[in-house]
Amino acid sequence: MTRRSESGSRVLAAIAVFRLAKAVLLVLVGFAALRLLNPRVDATVARWVGELPFATEHRSIGAAVAKFLSASKDSKELAAGIAFGYAALFAVEGVGLWLGRLWAEYLTIIATSSFIPFEIYEIVQRHTIIRIAVLLANVFIVGYLVWRVRAARAS
Repeated sequence: MTRRSESGSRVLAAIAVFRLAKAVLLVLVGFAALRLLNPRVDATVARWVGELPFATEHRSIGAAVAKFLSASKDSKELAAGIAFGYAALFAVEGVGLWLGRLWAEYLTIIATSSFIPFEIYEIVQRHTIIRIAVLLANVFIVGYLVWRVRAARAS
């Protein structure tokens, strides 16, 4: 069931595109994790990251990359599986929202709301502008979709 105003459709389309972009990014992350199962690729990536200015300037980035590169095969496969799983969820949300489906609005409300407590925890541990922006975007998305669902029920 497709619904509502053109401006509402634009916002819904923007949320859908955001979800689809996240799905594409996570598919790329999943494939990258699988490529890192090859020791030669792993060594090449380690060398490249070591040469990047942001990795040498920010120890936490270099440490995170080093930790992932030294992870076990099982851990890398698990990371790839999780990335592909979330990509599937975001793709389903994005397509459903793009098509204006009510079930997609409910799914997005539930999925996005479930991450908000973790995002708040992460901000409390270490706040960055990106973490705050992601939290605000997700709160906006949930609020907007709840408003749409309530408006649909009222009419």
